[in-house]
Formats: sequence, C-alpha cells, structure tokens
Amino acid sequence: MVTISTANTNLDGTGTLGTVLTAASSGTLIKSVNIKAIGNTTEGVVRLFITHGASTRLISEVEVKAVTKGANDPAFEARLEINFDMDSGDVLKASTEKAESFIVLAEGLDWTYYTSSVRPESTKFTANTAMAQISTANSGLDGTGTISDVLTAPAGTNGTEIVSVTVKATVNTTAGMIRLFIYDGTNTKLLTEIAVEATTKSATAHSFSRRITFNGNGLALKSTWRLRASTEKAETFNIIAEGLDWVYPA
Repeated sequence: MVTISTANTNLDGTGTLGTVLTAASSGTLIKSVNIKAIGNTTEGVVRLFITHGASTRLISEVEVKAVTKGANDPAFEARLEINFDMDSGDVLKASTEKAESFIVLAEGLDWTYYTSSVRPESTKFTANTAMAQISTANSGLDGTGTISDVLTAPAGTNGTEIVSVTVKATVNTTAGMIRLFIYDGTNTKLLTEIAVEATTKSATAHSFSRRITFNGNGLALKSTWRLRASTEKAETFNIIAEGLDWVYPA
C-alpha cells in the first residue's frame, strides 16, 4: 500500500507516481485495489499504471467524486476487482489528478511452487505481462500495414495462456477500431476487433478503456507465436496483455 497526494495530470506514466506493489519471482496475481481518501475530495481521477521493464503504461482510471467527510459521513472510497497477473518485477503504481490524499492498497497473491517433489502431471505457470503502445492509423484487416507486437509466447515453454487484453487510450478518441492479430512466424491473421467509442478525457472523466477476457482457460498461444495490435485511427492506445507461460516438470 502507498499514500499518494501529489497532483499529476499525466496519462503517459511520467510525473509523481506512488509504488503500490512489486511482483514476485514467479509473478503476482493482483486480486483487487482499494482506493480510500483520507480527506475531503473534489471531482478528479486516480490512475493506475503498470511498469514493465523501462515502460510505464496507464491501465485504469477511477473517477473520484466530490465528498465532504464528517463524523457520520465516510470519505470517498472505491474498490476495483482487478484479477490481473503481473510479470516478475513488474510494478503497480498510482497517481492522483488532484493534490488530495488517497491510500491505495493492493491485494495480491505471490506465486511459489513446492519443488522438492512434484506429480508428473503438475503444471508450472509463470506470469507473462506484456504491453505495447500503438498510434499509427491502419485500416487494414489483412495483417499488413503498421502492426505492433504485444506479447510473444517464449521459446522453451509449452505456450502462453492469454487471459485478458486491456485497451487504454491516453488521448481523446473518436469512433474507431482496435484490431488484435496472431502472428505464427510467417503469417499475420486477424483475431478480433474492439470498437472504440468517442470519448473526451478530462480532469474528472477517464479516457476510453476496454478489457476483453478469453473464456474458459484463456487463449492458448503456441510457443514463439505473437499477439499483435493495430488502431484504425491515429490515436494513442496502450495495449496490455495478461498472459501465463506454462511448462511441465521433468
């Protein structure tokens, strides 16, 4: 948990951010995030970011309501059911639009495995969080044009289970489309499309956001295959994939 209070209007991962949680060696499942004001609030936004390697990307925004706390009136509070797998060393960070104090508390589960003895059918999962930022307009559905790699299923594993993909705009958006593709090493094929709504972000309203989940056991991506993304309009989006690499013990 961390207390944030320094105003930061940026959506690009710069400015003052508080460190909430760092993922463990096999990864960490963030179950939920609780945001609790410790004073009066005006309308604003609390933002959550993921730092992965050298990149910090916006993943979610929470709109803060104007609340005057009192002896019988609680201060502003919000709880998000996240259920998001973070890669080893990834960091969950938070910022506040207004210079008002909030406690941001993450409920996480670190993964560890008992290695002294395992059953032959045991499976070891390791979080594989990956992300890209796209902004070049591409109207193609045939796998040509500017398409960015989001996640690669590592060689040496049995593949990667893609649990979810989060699309988060960092600018105002017009009606358009985000497209996800699968690349097998030779061919790039369209997987699905995500409709983008016209949205005007502000100090009190969040930018466009959409999270898609794959039913059942997720989307199984073959080892060395890639998940890719493009945008119909020349608008900037963070694409964040939540994946689980799996291997079997010897």
